[in-house]
Amino acid sequence: MTLSIIIPIYNVADSLRRCVDSVLAQRISDCELLLVDDGSTDESGAIADEYAAKHANIRSFHKPNGGLSDARNFGLQHVVGRYVTFVDSDDEVAADTYAPLLDALAKHAEYDIIEFTMLQKPGLPDETLFCPGEHVFDDALDWLAYKGTEHCWVCNKIFKRELFDNVRFPIGKKFEDMLTHILLIKQHPCIATVNHGRYIYHYNTEGIAAKDKANGLTSLLEAQLTLVRELGIDTRRRRWHRLYMDMLTAQLYTFRRTETILLKPQRIAICGYATWKDSLKALLVDTIGLRMTCRLFKTLSR
Repeated sequence: MTLSIIIPIYNVADSLRRCVDSVLAQRISDCELLLVDDGSTDESGAIADEYAAKHANIRSFHKPNGGLSDARNFGLQHVVGRYVTFVDSDDEVAADTYAPLLDALAKHAEYDIIEFTMLQKPGLPDETLFCPGEHVFDDALDWLAYKGTEHCWVCNKIFKRELFDNVRFPIGKKFEDMLTHILLIKQHPCIATVNHGRYIYHYNTEGIAAKDKANGLTSLLEAQLTLVRELGIDTRRRRWHRLYMDMLTAQLYTFRRTETILLKPQRIAICGYATWKDSLKALLVDTIGLRMTCRLFKTLSR
């Protein structure tokens, strides 16, 4: 078996068929789908059993509700593929995504992780396409510095299964993908990124990211601070300025909601940022300080 695909399920009867059908449409035969019903109270579990009854490469599991991390961890206990990937049950995978990625992995045994594009919020006014570029990172920290925490998802990546031999998603934590990446990066994987293939992320107003933004992105900032601490990252170095800007954005929203400062103040080089907003934030922090910048953001965003 080449690829194991873990799909956690919880009360997604309206989107589950779209998700599973998109995976079944991939041009790969030696793959398995693990549908992990995490205590659904709607028809999701029955739909999973229906697919398992019709397809020999689909296995359906049912467990008490434990959350997304717990469901993924359950799936990891049962995978048999050389590689593993994750698909959330309200999302989908574009046609012909996995086959070329698996071909690249077969040709390059040194690749431990391959990352591909992600279309976020399709059909909405703020629809965006994340393209990681065509790169090979022998040092995983170089990969992290390249896009900051912008690309710490597990759904737009295929992993060697052995990376998860001693790694599990944290239970009861938000932004579990980022926290799990800490453990993956510590294994010093070789990471390849490509601009083909596409994971399609459908925005869920009841999802973790939406709820955390409404509450000030505090959980995101806490996860980012954990990543910096655990990986020994010095955000004062220029290579980490993009990561620091990601953290600064989360800090601004955190302060707007709670008036607390969790981020350590530091001076920022005011140049080379992708957007004028980042350049403005850097200028403000360097001239009036972090706390005053947070207060100004709160006043202007009321």
